[in-house]
Amino acid sequence: MKRKSLCLLIIFIGFTFSKSHGQSNFNKWLRLKPDSAYVQNNQRDLILRVYASQKYSAQTILDHNEKTSLDYRPSNGYVVGLGFNYKFLGINIGTILPFAQPDINRYGKTKYLDFQSHLYLRFLTVDFYTGYYKGLYLANSLSVFSPLSQVKDFYKRADISTYSGGFGVYANLNPTKYSVRAPFLQNEWQKKSAGQPMLGLELYWVGSIADSSFIPSKLVNQNFFDGVDFVKWRFYSMNLTSGYAYTLVIRKKFFVMAGINGSIGIGEYQLSTVEGVKMTRIYPNFSLNQKLGIGYHFDKIFVGMSFANFQYFTPTPIKQTAIRWQTGNLRFNIAYRINLKKDVEIRPWKWFGSKKEIDQNK
Repeated sequence: MKRKSLCLLIIFIGFTFSKSHGQSNFNKWLRLKPDSAYVQNNQRDLILRVYASQKYSAQTILDHNEKTSLDYRPSNGYVVGLGFNYKFLGINIGTILPFAQPDINRYGKTKYLDFQSHLYLRFLTVDFYTGYYKGLYLANSLSVFSPLSQVKDFYKRADISTYSGGFGVYANLNPTKYSVRAPFLQNEWQKKSAGQPMLGLELYWVGSIADSSFIPSKLVNQNFFDGVDFVKWRFYSMNLTSGYAYTLVIRKKFFVMAGINGSIGIGEYQLSTVEGVKMTRIYPNFSLNQKLGIGYHFDKIFVGMSFANFQYFTPTPIKQTAIRWQTGNLRFNIAYRINLKKDVEIRPWKWFGSKKEIDQNK
C-alpha cells in the first residue's frame, strides 16, 4: 500500500512539474518578441489605409482524359475602401464604385457575400474563408463551344450558386526573424531578408448547385465528363499541410515576399446528376495556399500590393475528372503610420470598470 501511495505521489509531482513547466514554455512562446535587427514592430502605431481589392471564388471542371475544362468565374467588381490597424485590432470598410463594376451585359451579374479573415500572430497564422456567390460566366466560352452554336460572347449562368466555409491554421517556425504581418497589415516592417517554414491543418466544406446541368449541351467535345450531366457537387476535407515563405529585402525599403503551403488530405466527394442519382466517394486530395506581396516603405508611408489565393484539387466519381475550387483576394494598399503620443486602451472589459477597479488591475 505504501509503495502504491509513493508511486502515486511521484506521478503527481511529475505531472505537476511537467504541467507547470509546459505552461511556462507556452507563456514564453505567447510573449515572443521580434528580433529588432530583422523586424521593426509598429503595432503601437496607428496604421491608416486606403485600398482597392477584389475577392473571388471560382470553379474549374476538369476532364484530364479529354483534355478539356470549363472555367466558371464570378463577375464581381473591385472594392475601394478605408481601413486601420492598431495593436491587435484591424477594420476595413469598402464599397464597389460604379466605374469598378464589370460589364453586366458581357459577364452577367454576380450576387455575393464573401468574408475572409487572416489572423497573423507571432507564432500562428489563421486563414478563414466563407462565401456565397450566385451568377457565374464561362471564361473560356469561345474555345469549348461548337462553331455551330453561334456563341460569340461569354456563356452566362445566373443560376449557379457556390458556397464555402473553412479555415487553415499554420504554425510559424521562425517567428522572431520573419514577419507575416508586414506584407498584409503594414504594422510591422521587415528590415532584413528572412524565410520561414510552416506546418498546419486545414478543414474545408465547399459545394455548388445549379438549376440545370453544369455542362452545356453545345460543347465541341461531347464526351466531356463521360456525358454525365450533373446539377450539384460538394466535398468535405481535412488536410495536413507544410510550406515555406521568404521575404527578400533590398536596402531595407523594398521587399518581395512569396509563400506557399501544400497539403494532402482525405475527404468525401458527392456528385448529383440531373436524374437525381447521388454519386459519393471518399478520395485523397490536395490543396495549395499561395501568398505574394510586394511593397516599398517611405518611412511613414507604405505603397504595395498583396495576393492571397487558396485552391483545392479534388477528383470526382467520374474517372479522370476533377474539380478545382479556388478563392482569394488581390489588394492594393497605400498606408500611413502615425506615432501616437499616448497609448490607447482597446480592451472593452476595462472600459466599464470603476477607476478604483482599474487601478487595482494595473
